Amino acid sequence: MDAYEALVTRVSPALLEEPAPDQETENKIIAAALRAPDHKRLRPWRFISIRGEARGKLGDIFAAAYRKKLPNASPEVIAREKKKPLRAPLILVVLAKIVEDANVPASDQKYSAAAAAQNIILASEALGFGAVWKTGDAASDPLIREALGVKTNEEIVAYIYIGTVKARPNPPGALDVSEFLKSWPA
Repeated sequence: MDAYEALVTRVSPALLEEPAPDQETENKIIAAALRAPDHKRLRPWRFISIRGEARGKLGDIFAAAYRKKLPNASPEVIAREKKKPLRAPLILVVLAKIVEDANVPASDQKYSAAAAAQNIILASEALGFGAVWKTGDAASDPLIREALGVKTNEEIVAYIYIGTVKARPNPPGALDVSEFLKSWPA
């Protein structure tokens, strides 16, 4: 698919299934992430790959974290939390790795990690897979952070779910660029 066409028609698929990208394809996806804008070449990102049975273990951690936060949560809600990592055969966790003494604001470093996450989504699409960006409470929960080995100078920017698209949703209608782009001064 043409790169521009992929950009303007990309949507988050509702259902992702096997097969996941193989290791060679996953490496290509991460290679694209490594080309994100990066002030002073700090490389302020790190990635964690979760596939196979590890997704079930992550689901147990998601459920335990939710249960700890809301002890009165219904079994159905806990079961739903436990199933979240099973939404796709591969999850790439994108972390911003903040370098404190780099004379680059932490926000710029987080934006770089977010750009790396977007590159993962676009590379997945270009390589024939679908990808969905999720974050939510699982990005900041202390129990989940500890289980994933997230360091104190790191933040989870995204959980990117990747797999084969079962049914590609129709892209939403085109937006009017003039509603979002204004010249300055007016």
